[in-house]
Amino acid sequence: MALTWLRLDLRRRWRSLVVLALLVALSAGVVLTAVAGARRGDTAFGRLWARTLPATVVVLPNQPGFDWAKVRALPEVSALGLFAVYYGAAVEGMDGVDLGFPPANADALQTVERPVVLAGRMASPGRADEAVVTPHFLTAHHKQVGDILTLRLSTPAQAAAAIDASQTPPAGPRVTVRIVGVIKSPFGLDNVGDSGGVIPTYALLTRYRADIMGTNTSNSPTYINGLIRLAGGEAAIPAFRADLARVTGRSDIDVLDENIWIGDTARKVTGYEAVCLLAFGLAALVAALVLVGQSVARYASAAVAELLVLRAVGLTRRQAAASAALAPG
Repeated sequence: MALTWLRLDLRRRWRSLVVLALLVALSAGVVLTAVAGARRGDTAFGRLWARTLPATVVVLPNQPGFDWAKVRALPEVSALGLFAVYYGAAVEGMDGVDLGFPPANADALQTVERPVVLAGRMASPGRADEAVVTPHFLTAHHKQVGDILTLRLSTPAQAAAAIDASQTPPAGPRVTVRIVGVIKSPFGLDNVGDSGGVIPTYALLTRYRADIMGTNTSNSPTYINGLIRLAGGEAAIPAFRADLARVTGRSDIDVLDENIWIGDTARKVTGYEAVCLLAFGLAALVAALVLVGQSVARYASAAVAELLVLRAVGLTRRQAAASAALAPG
């Protein structure tokens, strides 16, 4: 009986059923997309952390001529990536662009903090004319993979004076680089509302060392700091701190747990976004139940009114309800 009624109903009211199906699909799509977005956002940092060989600690001695060989030899250290704390470069035609700290050894962005490539490819560590950028950079400056940028570095004298390119225009070499990829890693995450950054290669530092470090590298104000993966993970941090103080003779070196320093902030942001998306999805679900439910109820009520005629020839109440609900279902 229900199937017979469904065939009749489809012939007469197929347009109404198509509209009803579209309403259900749109409502379900909005709700499921919001819930899926909340779920993905809430796990985003964890998935990034699992894929990028992140540093366990960020070590900031901020000392000219610091001896990293002693640190690399410590038993807790499994990988060491170095970066130059350099603020003396600018991108021509782009005020306020952040030039990421140049890698200061071949392991940076390779065996530690190896980023996820969102588009293009990683820059070759041996090429000074290549660079990668963070996602916000492309949208903020209307650039794309393959575009050319011109970096302006400081002179050796400016490097020795530790100029800040946002305040003093660098007067050193002009370096043309091509954007070859878009990357993301825990240490290089974009911040909410920023305009992203450009990350050069290790070759930039080796080729223009005097312009970045100055001529007296043992007393350069451009410090070399480190990203370190510990073999024992976060549990090895206390032992590493003790060994670091022993081999360097310093107990004042900042050793930052990256999972707390960067991870906690990232998780707060993504967690907040996830809660907002989930709340939106819940509101959309309630609205859909009310709006679509009304349409379904009107459709079923009209069908029940017609089916009541068949009660006289033996149609039961349960058969009438099933027949009326089958087409909307």
